Amino acid sequence: MVMTWLAWALIGLGLLVGVLAATGRISWPPDGRGKDGPRRVANSAVLLASPLVRARVRRRRFLHALLAVLAVVGLVAASLVAGRPVDRAVRSKALASRDIVLCLDVSTSMLSADVEILDTFGKLLDTFEGERVALVAWNTTAQTMVPLTDDYDLLRSQFEEAADALDFRPSHLNPMSDKYITTFSGTMPQGVRASSLIGDGLASCSLAFDNNKVEDRSRSIVLASDNQVVDPLNQQIYSLNEAADLASQEDIRLFSLFGSDPSTVDPSLTGMTLQQARDNLRSVTENHSGFFYEVDDPDAVEGIVKELESDQATVLEGDTEVRVTDVPQTPAAYLVVAVAVLLVLTAWRRA
Repeated sequence: MVMTWLAWALIGLGLLVGVLAATGRISWPPDGRGKDGPRRVANSAVLLASPLVRARVRRRRFLHALLAVLAVVGLVAASLVAGRPVDRAVRSKALASRDIVLCLDVSTSMLSADVEILDTFGKLLDTFEGERVALVAWNTTAQTMVPLTDDYDLLRSQFEEAADALDFRPSHLNPMSDKYITTFSGTMPQGVRASSLIGDGLASCSLAFDNNKVEDRSRSIVLASDNQVVDPLNQQIYSLNEAADLASQEDIRLFSLFGSDPSTVDPSLTGMTLQQARDNLRSVTENHSGFFYEVDDPDAVEGIVKELESDQATVLEGDTEVRVTDVPQTPAAYLVVAVAVLLVLTAWRRA
């Protein structure tokens, strides 16, 4: 690439030429004067004092200065293009050695709590750097919204889309919005008369990790639910305790976030009061060496992050990769504009 000092020297030269042309010290392009230099004209003082002539002289000097500056800008831009400017990005293939699945209950009893839970997920994401994260939504069955990835922009966009789909108030006439049905269609299969099957949801989240277990990568699930299971036909395959057993067998650490909307709780359908559901989720989580938090606990994010970091903070070693990309767009654009304006002004001057 062209040397920086040369570019600045050319720019300085252009400014100097422009100033000299504007003050009339030089004239460019050449105006066809003879070899003997300018010729003196008698009684020209009155002519030069004319406002019309003085304005024309000022316009001419300004044009010369502009042409000189454009020529230098074009020269600098051409030098930069010829030097093949490149962008170098150094990326390490090493990733933080943690895989985390965000496991979200999207049943309608969780609507008001899910928006706050997604905000908590976003705060967790802000603390990550290199960890792979997945988002799995579940109700009757599970739907992988985002598989394990370190593309945090993609995850944030999915958080926003999910929050938008969950932003409605169910009623008897409108139990689900069209956007909710479209976004979470995979969580509500036809023929299953149940809701918020937390055991099957947790088991599905345990299966969201890579099939080939990597020994030096820790695996964690952040389970968000109100534990309000509605299953009159006993269609749930895994109970909550059995799903937690499965996670433990796979060396998956469990974090539970309890959130609820008391107005949606119906013990006649779930068989548990809100307090009983909370205590049950806490008991199962802690009995499997997990950690339990309330979604409105201001220390929840800090607590989860602290435990994740203490679990395993090693970093996988990987090769360093340097990506070199040609980026001639900016100097090329300046060159095209400078040449185009130079040609237009030259043609206009000669017209």
